[in-house]
Amino acid sequence: MKLVDLFDHFLIDLDGVVYVGDKPTVGAEETLKALRQFGKRLIFLTNDPRGSSRDYSEKLKKMNIQAGPDDVITSGMAIAHYIKEHYQLNQKKAYVVGSPALKEEIEQIGIKLSQGEDGRKADFVIVGGHSEFHYEELKYATLAIRNGAHFFATNRDPVFPAPEGLVPGTGAILASIEVASGKKAITAGKPEPIMFEVAKKVLSSQERTAIIGDRLDTDIVGGKRVGIKTILVLSGSTKQDEIPKSEIKPDYVINDLRDLLKEQAPITKPQVSNKSETPNSKP
Repeated sequence: MKLVDLFDHFLIDLDGVVYVGDKPTVGAEETLKALRQFGKRLIFLTNDPRGSSRDYSEKLKKMNIQAGPDDVITSGMAIAHYIKEHYQLNQKKAYVVGSPALKEEIEQIGIKLSQGEDGRKADFVIVGGHSEFHYEELKYATLAIRNGAHFFATNRDPVFPAPEGLVPGTGAILASIEVASGKKAITAGKPEPIMFEVAKKVLSSQERTAIIGDRLDTDIVGGKRVGIKTILVLSGSTKQDEIPKSEIKPDYVINDLRDLLKEQAPITKPQVSNKSETPNSKP
């Protein structure tokens, strides 16, 4: 049996699964095309808040991977949905530490953005990783939170895979603000359920659904929390020898997306030793 035959819906992480940087992972284009031909529903999830759904859709299309904005759920979109559903937003202001795309997500739900020193008077502080993070953002976010602002972040990923290796992510920036403010943020990205709740609204059914991801502590934990099957792919952040040492066990482990389509693919649960399927595993 092929692993693909077990599921009708796939929630697919982007960084480390579909691409690393601007290059698709081996076999991603062909495999995702085949999944669509088989009638599988594909929803792409990313904890990376730097782009919008439209941005990621365009990035995938440049790799010859077909995906519309409605097929992509970002952590920025997820936290915006959560805030809109749970808070009164009339005349409220937010100080956003993040990319232009994240700021746009927050503006679209009807919150005005605070800038500079005005940020310390904000009603909400929302944090997402971006390469221009600086001390002024840390200062005004901290002051706003200490003044009573509601505190949110897109995710807690400490790093994400890039061509040069694992580089600092939102979690690294968030840690500094949490330490300075003495408060913990509510986060939307995997493994928290907020992003999965948004995905469930898109899917017609949660049955026969699996998440494919490259991180044990986000993708796999998140899938288990919401009761769906989990597939760990070894093309990104997690390596084979980390699995036996971890308390987090995915339902299935594959080398890259191509293994979804292979007969007798390595679909044995990782705690079961099978040298022919996991040649790099340790006893």
